[in-house]
Amino acid sequence: MLNSPYLFDLKNISLVIILGQILSGCTGTSVSNQRPAALVQGPPITDIFTPFDMALACLKGQIRKDISFSVGAILDQTGKDVVTNGGSGKMVTQGAGDMVQSALFQAGVSVLNRRDPRIIESEARWGIRDARQIQTSDYYVTGSINSLDFIPGGGFDVQVGGIGPSYSQTRIIVGLDLALTDTRTSKVVANVSLQKQIVAQDYGVNVGRFSGHTLLNIQLGKGEREATNFALRQMLNFATFDLLTQVIPPATYESCRAQIPKEFGTLNLTRSSVALYKYQQEKLKSDNSAILNTKTIESEGLLTPVGNSEDYKDQKLKNTNQLDKDALPTKQKESDLIVNPDEYDETNKDKIIKYISLQHNHSSNTRSTESTKQISKNSSDMKLTDDERNKTKSNDVMGINPDNVENYWMTQESK
Repeated sequence: MLNSPYLFDLKNISLVIILGQILSGCTGTSVSNQRPAALVQGPPITDIFTPFDMALACLKGQIRKDISFSVGAILDQTGKDVVTNGGSGKMVTQGAGDMVQSALFQAGVSVLNRRDPRIIESEARWGIRDARQIQTSDYYVTGSINSLDFIPGGGFDVQVGGIGPSYSQTRIIVGLDLALTDTRTSKVVANVSLQKQIVAQDYGVNVGRFSGHTLLNIQLGKGEREATNFALRQMLNFATFDLLTQVIPPATYESCRAQIPKEFGTLNLTRSSVALYKYQQEKLKSDNSAILNTKTIESEGLLTPVGNSEDYKDQKLKNTNQLDKDALPTKQKESDLIVNPDEYDETNKDKIIKYISLQHNHSSNTRSTESTKQISKNSSDMKLTDDERNKTKSNDVMGINPDNVENYWMTQESK
């Protein structure tokens, strides 16, 4: 009777109950109601950093300070809710507008707070604030997070003799649209659409064994999930950067876009990407033409080496090693789409959008060269007629007035 298997099972059950009581006593039956419970301290608080922050910070000083921006409504239009043990709520963040405002501030532009105008409106209504003194915005950003789709996942669970691994993966795709609007005319001057796949995957190992009449089952696992709202912040920062670069020349933001790691984000079909692609192609074509002209002059013996002969050979070798246009790698399929993008009317863009990028001052060497040219110009002005002198003066004014700067949106033909 003492060796009965039922007695053996009873002992095991009793052992499990005793161990459960010991573990619950260690981890935590609640402390006395008269004393506060000890709080668990997790990782330290840090500031939020995304891979696109360096590119945004690179735009500081590239955009005029007298151009002001504000952020309107950026709504959650996905219509997706989630229900958990703690309650129900939206699946994506409801603070996208504040994220865009932080991105604009990080880019160094003049930002006007339009996120909550109730205080300004109340003070103006009470008569303690003159509403006419409130600064007007030149551009504002609006948009929405408008797609959240679940992509069918996959996985496997293999066990041989009760032992084996398991793996599963699920994905959701999130999309958003942002637009930059001219406040005076309500014309959309920049627009961007982005999407991202958010991945979740689980690994596991299952072990199941019988010890006599007792089943021993052990499961070990690990889960990896992208933070949905942090991924949305990255998308919003990237979209804000692209909106700003659509209204400044490609030469201004070329170095800033190069600071975005390719593995975190890449754009091929937005207007800033198309403009940058064309600019780089024109610059490459110009460099190749200059190299070709140098080689032609050298072959005809018209170029005389100056200085040390070894330096001349090194310079010649350097020019020879430049990439030739025919030796360039074949363009990717995405690039083929932007060689001849859909035509759109650009002739009237200069009447819609301000040219908001700063004109940087020339270096000291350039100024000294310009001063030398000015001396020669003054001596030659003595010989000009009155009509020619007035024409020259008007051209100088065109170069000084920032409102008369050549517009970025103008086509090559209109220039």
